Amino acid sequence: MKLTIDKFQKLHSIATMEMDEIDKASNLVQILLGKSVEYVESMPLKKFGKICEDLKRTFDLKVEDEMNRPPRQMIACGTKVYHLNFDIKNPFNTGRYIEVLTFSKDDPIMNMHNILASICTPMHWSWLKMRYVKDEFNVLKHEEYADDMKKADYRHGYHAMVFFYLLSQHSTINTMDYLVAQMNLRKGNKKRLQQLRKISQVVSDGYTTQKR
Repeated sequence: MKLTIDKFQKLHSIATMEMDEIDKASNLVQILLGKSVEYVESMPLKKFGKICEDLKRTFDLKVEDEMNRPPRQMIACGTKVYHLNFDIKNPFNTGRYIEVLTFSKDDPIMNMHNILASICTPMHWSWLKMRYVKDEFNVLKHEEYADDMKKADYRHGYHAMVFFYLLSQHSTINTMDYLVAQMNLRKGNKKRLQQLRKISQVVSDGYTTQKR
């Protein structure tokens, strides 16, 4: 059974709720199967137990395993295909990188689709070249990309989440200081510089002192 990012996030939301464990297990199975309460309650106990074990394995993903697994650079999201960029060089820019760090810091699991939307490039099939080719990333379509990403396999989102979360933990302070310094050197506009400092403060958990 394919588990999408959208479904994984719904399962995670229920799994972290404070409620009776039996009710929680029942709700999780309902979401996983897309079935009613009545269907789950009438399910044979053995089948119910097996599904619960499958769910447990789903949430037992190891960070080390994900980092040792090569990331998929081309993924399918329903009928659409996207390329994922794990290299923070071009075509990354300051805005996209800050987006990724912000989403990775603020509830990364519930932001899996947003993280992927910030590192993706839409693609289309070229009959001339007989392969998928990249389209231009449109920053105004981030929400559309994110909605598409909800249809992707949750493992793609989990890998990206872990990758950029760890990156943000190890490099946020230096990266943000560097970005602010670069904008000062380039005489970036004051409003953009203030926005960057404000985001920097949020992302780095107070390591950057807000200018008064």
